[in-house]
Amino acid sequence: MNDELFERILVPIAGPDDAEATARALRPHLDSGTTLIVTHVTRGESGETTIKTGRDQFAGATYDTFFDILYRDDLEFEWLTLEAQEVAAGLIDAVGMTEATLVAFTPRDIDSWKRTITGDPGGRLIREADVPVMVFPDRRA
Repeated sequence: MNDELFERILVPIAGPDDAEATARALRPHLDSGTTLIVTHVTRGESGETTIKTGRDQFAGATYDTFFDILYRDDLEFEWLTLEAQEVAAGLIDAVGMTEATLVAFTPRDIDSWKRTITGDPGGRLIREADVPVMVFPDRRA
């Protein structure tokens, strides 16, 4: 694989189930020396994306699930909990804040009604991120 492209991968995860699906999808594609910037976005009050100090209990369980599936000595992990009004905006900001070279995720199950109300964070991320975005299918069965 392209070493520079897969150097620092921003991996947004929404919760433990999503962390499991994403980790399992990414696992066969990771090269030695890759840094995974595992990110969870919580609802923030200000218009700016901020890094939240510490890990709340939910984000911690989400990170633990991801780490348990993907842990290897040759991978680096960074944990980043963000506060943002919109998930997609927070992730787009995180690309620059973390110097990510790629974003990788599995799509979330969002019904059409919720998508109409909240928008499609994955679609917006694909359209607006300054780095390539890879979407892996959820292979859980």
